[in-house]
Amino acid sequence: MITSLADRAETTVAWMGGITGVVLALAALAVLVLVVAAVVSALTDRDTTGGGKLLWVVFILWFPLFGAIAWFVVGRKGHLNRFLGIDKGKARHTIPTSVGQHSDALPHRNGLHHA
Repeated sequence: MITSLADRAETTVAWMGGITGVVLALAALAVLVLVVAAVVSALTDRDTTGGGKLLWVVFILWFPLFGAIAWFVVGRKGHLNRFLGIDKGKARHTIPTSVGQHSDALPHRNGLHHA
């Protein structure tokens, strides 16, 4: 049975359309999983304030691919959160309260005790 060129082209277009649909569906599923993971990660982050979490979730949902990638690249590390003032003050470079307290002895008031 001989098929015409138009029938072959129609079959090829239908086949390529099916492959394209599957690839697009897989890409959409991957973006959906990335966005859900970013939202869950942003909501469960302990170092970000409640308002900061809201801002990140809105940003992730408004720009799904870019927002999710931005959360995982800079949001979780907290550098941008500290810059924006939406962290809970647990910066890496803060000084612990115990620095400078070497003993429980009371300091000398008049400074004449070491003579």
